[in-house]
Amino acid sequence: MRTDRIVPVVVALAGFAAIVVGVHQGLVHVAPGYEGTVTTGWDGDPNHEERLLAWTAAVAVCGTVAALRWRRLALVPVLMGGVVLFYVFRAVLNYAQDPGLYTVVDLGGESLRFVLGAEPFLLVGGAILLVAAGVRVWTRASRTRRG
Repeated sequence: MRTDRIVPVVVALAGFAAIVVGVHQGLVHVAPGYEGTVTTGWDGDPNHEERLLAWTAAVAVCGTVAALRWRRLALVPVLMGGVVLFYVFRAVLNYAQDPGLYTVVDLGGESLRFVLGAEPFLLVGGAILLVAAGVRVWTRASRTRRG
C-alpha cells in the first residue's frame, strides 16, 4: 500500500474529527475562580452555523479523497479550511469586543471574567489540518507528475 496516498486522507479525517468535537465544545467560559454561567448561541446542541462547519469539514475530506484522482480538487480542502478559519476569527472577534474577553465584567453585583473555551482552538487546529491535507495532495500530485 502506498502511504503517500493515505497520509492526506488521514490528515483530513483528523481535521474533520477536531472540527466535529470542537462544535460540541463551548466558545466562551467563565474563568475558574468566578461564579456564573455563560449563555451563548453555542450552548447545548450545535446551532446551524456549527452544523455547517461540520458539513464543511466533511466536504473537505471528500475533496481530499477526490483530489487523489483529480489534482485540482486539492483546492477544496484548502478553501474549506479557510472558511472554518474565517468563522473562528469572526466569532472570537465578536466576543472579544463585547463583553470583552479576559477582563472582569460586572453583571449586577457579580463580577465575571470570560475566557475562550475549547471550541475556537479545536476549530483552528482542524482547519489547519484540512489546509495541510490539501497542500499535501497538491504536492504529492506534483511529485508524481515530475516522475
